[in-house]
Amino acid sequence: MDLAWLFPWLLFLHVLGAIVAFGPAFAFSIVGTMGGAEPQHANFATRVSHAMTTKRVLPIGFTLPITGLAIIAVRGINPFERPFWWLALAIVLYLVAYGYGFFVQRKLVERAIDLTSTPPPAGASGPPPELMALVGRIQRGGIGMGLLIVTIVFLMVVKPQI
Repeated sequence: MDLAWLFPWLLFLHVLGAIVAFGPAFAFSIVGTMGGAEPQHANFATRVSHAMTTKRVLPIGFTLPITGLAIIAVRGINPFERPFWWLALAIVLYLVAYGYGFFVQRKLVERAIDLTSTPPPAGASGPPPELMALVGRIQRGGIGMGLLIVTIVFLMVVKPQI
């Protein structure tokens, strides 16, 4: 049975999923900066980013491999053949980015929420050192995942040949 007619629908779902899942993630740095500038709102800003991640980014991001594999099957593509090296690389980068986001970044953000959910102890002169180190790790992780997503989009759109 020829399933080629499914391709445009699968591609639509795949691209829509990528936009809905990862588009909001590019706003996290703005939300984080605003929360950092107003420490009384830092916990709220972090919870907003976390809610967007757990309700949109991770669940919808999980659908992308499904639609992607369906596209590969419908088109009869072998990502391990030389002309599709860019696809194999994009898949690996996606697994790294999604895995880091799910297993590492999510836990770091949850810890930051825990650390900012109670008022500082009396006499505290600033945020605890653990929080500042955590924020730095979260920022570096966010930048890294953002760069991976941009690289994946580049590979998917340009399909470079070597």
